Amino acid sequence: MLSAEPVCPSRFAAMMASLGPWPGQGVPVAVAVSGGADSMALAILVRQWRHDVVALVVDHGLRAESRSEAEQTLARLSTLGIPAHLLALTGLARGPRMAERARRMRYQALFAACREIGALDLLVAHHAGDQAETVMMRRRAASGDDGLAAMAVAIPVADVRIVRPLLGVAKPALYATVRAAGVAWVEDPSNHDLRTERARARQALAHDGARGARLLATAWHAGVGRMARDGADARWLAAHARFHCGGWVVLPAALAPARLLSALIGVVGGRDYPPRREAVERLAHAPRPATLAGAAIIPWRDGQWIIAREESALAPPVPARAGDVWDRRFVLRARSLPSGWTMGAAGAVASWWPPGRSRSIWPARVLRTLPTLWHDGRIMAVPHMGLRTLDCVADAVFVNQPPHPVLPGAMFYAVDDGPSDPLS
Repeated sequence: MLSAEPVCPSRFAAMMASLGPWPGQGVPVAVAVSGGADSMALAILVRQWRHDVVALVVDHGLRAESRSEAEQTLARLSTLGIPAHLLALTGLARGPRMAERARRMRYQALFAACREIGALDLLVAHHAGDQAETVMMRRRAASGDDGLAAMAVAIPVADVRIVRPLLGVAKPALYATVRAAGVAWVEDPSNHDLRTERARARQALAHDGARGARLLATAWHAGVGRMARDGADARWLAAHARFHCGGWVVLPAALAPARLLSALIGVVGGRDYPPRREAVERLAHAPRPATLAGAAIIPWRDGQWIIAREESALAPPVPARAGDVWDRRFVLRARSLPSGWTMGAAGAVASWWPPGRSRSIWPARVLRTLPTLWHDGRIMAVPHMGLRTLDCVADAVFVNQPPHPVLPGAMFYAVDDGPSDPLS
């Protein structure tokens, strides 16, 4: 049974040390604080561990009292000596997949705030109970060994690292930590809404500590295995794959092992979810030209293969603004751009390839998918090919930054976080 004593600050500090290195003095570490007992406990522990901390409080605006609760949370953080920023979300409507949409908007706001304050790490308060619930739900969904690893204790996402230092801590210990500090918290009624799968899993585990402990052990062992597989896949990629900044990958005649092939297709296609397992396994067993999940598998020279974006699945043109994303994969970086420009696919190569320039080694089908700057129906720049028609776009580049990397680089367990060694 996990301890209901307050979390020991020295043990917490040891855990954080195992998740380092951390930035030096003057660089903040961000902590997401909802105002609930879990995140308030994390804020208390983090403030004891480090001076340079900034709290980020998100108001989803879905309940009438959410703003006053957020303001109460800001006041409570102030008493702890933690500076905080309120992030108010707009445009989140009730309806289908609301929890998923809220999560995406929340993390987008948190990442943007981290960039603004210069934080490289974002701490979140997922705890042992959340982990057990996740394993239970993924087991029901038959998500495989990788899925049973559940939440990573640390994972880089874009330019921020998400860190979950409380995955080995039971919720009663977090309640005890907040009470010991004399700090109040907010109770969100949606956490007990049995219409959600997570709330039903939480209820099933509430009075079965042994089952929860078994699920945590499952996550730990699955995480160890997943990290080993990720390491082997990274070595395979280094030896066999070539990545082009234009968004495609060159693979050998045998393509790639099914697990890696699935990840590569997902990254090139810009999708959140992997392609169908059976289809990927068939391709890995017998390589052939195909389209799958927004990606095209194209035969190339010397028996090699290219995985490129499927043309028919490309996003339509959007206004060209610095920092915005096109096709969920390319971020436009530019100091300034004339108004009225758009960014979209390059399209027919014959219309923009410079006269007299030698032919590209890459298939036209691949070049047509390149991100491009347009104005009034004319191509103004194809940065990946070094084509720029005006000096004002000399610095414009598209950075390939898909929704997730091929390999997450995630840590699924820490030195001080084994299945029988909960933080207490």
